[in-house]
Amino acid sequence: MEKCLNKIDGTVSIQSRLKQVFDALGITIYQIAKELGENPSKFYNILNGRAKPSYDTIMSLLACYPQISADYLIRGILPVLNSPEANAVMSNSDEDTMEVPFVPVRFYATFVESYADGIGTTDAEMFRVRKPVTKGHKHAVVLEISGNSMSPQLAHGAKVLAVPINQSDWEYQSGGVFAVMYRDYFVVKRIRDNELITRRYLTLHSDNPNGGNVTVPLQDIRGLWKIVTIVEAPVE
Repeated sequence: MEKCLNKIDGTVSIQSRLKQVFDALGITIYQIAKELGENPSKFYNILNGRAKPSYDTIMSLLACYPQISADYLIRGILPVLNSPEANAVMSNSDEDTMEVPFVPVRFYATFVESYADGIGTTDAEMFRVRKPVTKGHKHAVVLEISGNSMSPQLAHGAKVLAVPINQSDWEYQSGGVFAVMYRDYFVVKRIRDNELITRRYLTLHSDNPNGGNVTVPLQDIRGLWKIVTIVEAPVE
């Protein structure tokens, strides 16, 4: 029994620990009482030493404020508050990333012209992406989204990884988002029903109801890329 008692710091009273917890949270006794549905006088009596917190009160505090360290409140073991959980991880950009050809909006027209001339993406800018994103995707490019026709999934300015589709496979593509080069246009749209075999055309759909649709004859299509993933998106 003596060993168990030694695990609890008896030099700091529960009332003092509660006061330090409230100070660390930066909230008033009135706010805490309101959150717990209690009378503020109950906590004033506890802090003034006229009463001790019940088990239910301590459990309610820990449930309502998970940042409070149960070890400190019950046993007096620092820290007063738990460290916040990390929701992001830093990665080494040099070791974990690679450069991929980048086609920004302002380069669309040039990309169409160079693609027609067989130059491809040799003169394109480069964009650094994480290696796992590009794994298994040959000849991938990063495209910049223009406008809001594909919002909310793809907002204006978002950057996506796209992989070219062989012409012999165009007629089998549907149910996804694609970059389509036809005539002198380069657009990112969704293919819902592929009618290249039956009617010799594709209907390209906007996710945004205000974006409209466009029908493209097979003979006008010059290139097709499947959008694989978003690599960068603006915060909205």
